[in-house]
Amino acid sequence: MANSSFETFKQGGQAIEETAKKTGEQAQGVYQQAKSAASDVYDKTAEYAGDAMTRAQDRAAELDDMVSEQVGRHPKAMVALGVGIGFALGLLFAGSRTREPSWRDYAPRWDR
Repeated sequence: MANSSFETFKQGGQAIEETAKKTGEQAQGVYQQAKSAASDVYDKTAEYAGDAMTRAQDRAAELDDMVSEQVGRHPKAMVALGVGIGFALGLLFAGSRTREPSWRDYAPRWDR
């Protein structure tokens, strides 16, 4: 009787080991598939981002060429462009500064 129980436990242990081995192999396969899919997505995303950046740089270069061409033809346009850029930068600078303190900031405050 004892030998029979031992054989049963031994067979059960072997079945568990085989199941674990098959599950591990399947998990490894799923991991490899997921890794491959993630790598493909990363490559395609990097390619798309690179293409988008190239297109943006090309359009910026075209715009720069267009502005340079127009400004080169008209000296007054160069002055106007410089004044406009200076004005825009001044607005950005003024908008980014914090408010200067007033006399109200230094006056004592009374709670009622």
